[in-house]
Amino acid sequence: MNFSLRLTGAWLALLFVVAAADADDPFAAAAPAAPAVPAAQEPIAPKCFVIPSAEKLGNNAQITNYREQFSPTLYQVEWSGWPVLDFTMLAAMLLLGAVMVWRHVHFRRFWIPASLTLFYFGILRGGCICPVGSVTQMSVGLVHPELVGVFTALMFLLPLAVALCMGRVFCVAGCPLGAMQHLLGGHHSLRLPIWLERVLRGFPVLTLAATAWLGVRGVCMWVCLLDPYKTAFFFGYGWLHRAINWCQGGLVEPGFFWVGDWSAWAILIASLLAGFWIYRPFCRFVCPYGMLLGCFASVAFKRRRISQPHCANCGLCEKHCPVHAITRDPVTQEFSISSFHCIQCNRCSSYCRKNGVC
Repeated sequence: MNFSLRLTGAWLALLFVVAAADADDPFAAAAPAAPAVPAAQEPIAPKCFVIPSAEKLGNNAQITNYREQFSPTLYQVEWSGWPVLDFTMLAAMLLLGAVMVWRHVHFRRFWIPASLTLFYFGILRGGCICPVGSVTQMSVGLVHPELVGVFTALMFLLPLAVALCMGRVFCVAGCPLGAMQHLLGGHHSLRLPIWLERVLRGFPVLTLAATAWLGVRGVCMWVCLLDPYKTAFFFGYGWLHRAINWCQGGLVEPGFFWVGDWSAWAILIASLLAGFWIYRPFCRFVCPYGMLLGCFASVAFKRRRISQPHCANCGLCEKHCPVHAITRDPVTQEFSISSFHCIQCNRCSSYCRKNGVC
């Protein structure tokens, strides 16, 4: 954990240095100024085109003019209230998850926030909260702040603020990728060897570094391809909105709606199969946002801990921890919880017979 924290901190510090250097680089090529447009040639804002009535289409010239100005709308106009609703739903999911963690609700009840998160953020919004994409967008904002919206920044910072208060609640309530892995896998998880676990835990550091570096240097969103579940989100999003449009009496294209090619579906199926045998493989070994959440959770005001006076040293908490965040000290034989890796799933508190996890 110390190695991951130090390496993550070093990369974040380097990222801010690079961003500051790009902003103050005196040798950077300045963008060519746009040529001045004479007042007489200034473009006039186009007026909204109104479909004429049958009486006004009286001759061929009017029909020709109508056809030249007509352009079909491929997509419906995005509702302006979506950002506010998205932020409200994220806050509600985080609040629900925080209450469940605080009250030590049985881990089997976490299907409730996971289902709500998957439906709203995964299906209805098409996976709009992407941990990889949010890190990229905020990295781009270090150099080009004008490209990052207010709600994008708020939705990036809110889970980190909650992690600073009481740990990685976002992993179990609010993240569509985590909800997908929680609902469809992890029931027969295998325990990886310790050496392999330590090696794989270093990959999110590299993912975070590459995501931030590509975002700062090239405004590149290529790393969003790391999301293996986007195919399922887009597929569900398309079918749901297609059904909604049909119920409202709108036009729907005939035929079977399909998203992605064979490679995208192969990656999705492979990820689901891997998640069936290994608990949350993407969250633990790929997600760059998880590294940031872990750093904030390590210094959280309320961290999950084991009360040694109440601990019976039965080892059930260590055995049932799906992310292997609980370890036993070889000298004192006491158990401890790593706040960096703990995802607040409540399995340890659910299995503890002496209420030793608090």
